[in-house]
Amino acid sequence: MVITSLHGIFTIVTSEMNQDQLLVKARNKQELMRIFDEKRIAESNNDQKEFSVQMCKQEFAHTLIMLIKEINYSDFEKNLLEIEGFSKEAFV
Repeated sequence: MVITSLHGIFTIVTSEMNQDQLLVKARNKQELMRIFDEKRIAESNNDQKEFSVQMCKQEFAHTLIMLIKEINYSDFEKNLLEIEGFSKEAFV
């Protein structure tokens, strides 16, 4: 599953170590830090620089509910462009 939100782009997969757990992955650690505590974020050991948070499916469902409750815009693309423009200005 891929989720694109105002917080970032996330890939959700089943954990290879524990089939009852999910991994929420992102290429950018800051995207995960917008939702999860930094202490929970692990860096991958493969060639691709990825970060992930492991959780049970019930916690993931709760996280999705919280993301849905934050929706307070009528035009996602417009809000996303405004955020991208703001972040580009902040790092110039």
